[in-house]
Amino acid sequence: MKIKQSVVIQLGMFAVAALYSLYFAARMPDTVPIHWNAAGQVDGYGSKWTGLFMQPGVSLMMILLTVALPKLSPRKFEIEPFEHTYSYIMVLVGALMLCLHVAVVQAAAGTHLDMSRVLFAVLFAFFGLMGNVMGKVKQNFYMGIRTPWTLADERVWHSTHRFGGRIWLAGGAIGMVASLAGLPFSASITYLLIIAFIPVLYSYFAYQKLPKDSEA
Repeated sequence: MKIKQSVVIQLGMFAVAALYSLYFAARMPDTVPIHWNAAGQVDGYGSKWTGLFMQPGVSLMMILLTVALPKLSPRKFEIEPFEHTYSYIMVLVGALMLCLHVAVVQAAAGTHLDMSRVLFAVLFAFFGLMGNVMGKVKQNFYMGIRTPWTLADERVWHSTHRFGGRIWLAGGAIGMVASLAGLPFSASITYLLIIAFIPVLYSYFAYQKLPKDSEA
């Protein structure tokens, strides 16, 4: 997938989100829930226009970033060598936001949803899909497992992303199923943090194993 194709797909998702919001606008009250606590209960309200169009606005910003980030990349950290993966991941981010937007609009329109369950199911699905391509991400400053050790050595970057990709793919699939089955919030957030942090630890130990004369 090229960057232009990614932008077209993201524009399509933006249009879906905007039209979805317009469709529900007339049937929604002026004040709607926009935030949920750990138990999945509403603990914050706002204008319906905030709830309806905040995500589409963020989507437009992501489209601009999709185009801008490759042009801002410094030498030796260009995005072009993994343009297809970069473009795919930016589409995944857009899809994540669209799914969450649909859930928020449905909840605001009065549909009963366990937002905690929905949120984590979508997040774990996102992690799993990210993990499937993480091994193809090259060194850069914008996406991936960016630690001092992966940025310091290309070999550590590659091994960490291959390892992390497997962890996220398997962990995301397990987490999504567990979330849909009703995994409690505290267990979900703990599990999510664990699978996110394991590759960080791996990068440290992978760097420490490098021959001393190759660290310079």
